[in-house]
Amino acid sequence: DVKQLKLNYACKALTNINILRLLKQLGSGLDTVSEQEVQLGLRAGFAPQDIIYTPNCVSIEEIGERVEHGVKINIDNISILEQFGHEFPDTPVCIRINPHIFAGGNAKISVGHIDSKFGISIHQLPHVLKVVETTGLNVEGLHMHTGSDIYDSEVFLRGAEILLTQAEHFPDLQYVDFGSGFKVPYKEGGISTDIEDLGQKISERFNRFCKSYGRDLTLMFEPGKFL
Repeated sequence: DVKQLKLNYACKALTNINILRLLKQLGSGLDTVSEQEVQLGLRAGFAPQDIIYTPNCVSIEEIGERVEHGVKINIDNISILEQFGHEFPDTPVCIRINPHIFAGGNAKISVGHIDSKFGISIHQLPHVLKVVETTGLNVEGLHMHTGSDIYDSEVFLRGAEILLTQAEHFPDLQYVDFGSGFKVPYKEGGISTDIEDLGQKISERFNRFCKSYGRDLTLMFEPGKFL
């Protein structure tokens, strides 16, 4: 168990507005990757602060429009992070880290490996810290996403360990977001992620981190098909 847990539905799995409304009623937040998904989330009744926006390969101008909506911003590119710091120094931001963990059912859906476009390489952390120091960015969250169809808890936990090790560099953290990618069975007897095993292990590690960090952070996940 953790003191604070937040699940954000990755609406790329299904953006039917009635599904979005149902998940909102159940207490879910929303994970979005585009302007259209943000707009759908707002139309479905999600509060802006319950929507996290994780764009990939978009302009700083488009990100700025989402800032005006008041949603959480999650950035996965150093150049954009630096521009964001200069344009919106007072806006809290989440940083998406690539842990270089190869996870997922196959190479096409694994997004944590070294050639992935998703996330800032863990090896570029010194550069990230320099950008944060130079621009005065308020880093409120750290995020990772290793891929889809992950059924090996140990692979996921290795990524979590890498993320938490780096989290110590950010004194203003409010949450740590472990993304998702859990394996779901499509038919009876299919392979799935052992969520109870993963939940127990990651909760223990997260609680140890919070104790050493001296603060109660929110643990976040972004399941899509799983929810």
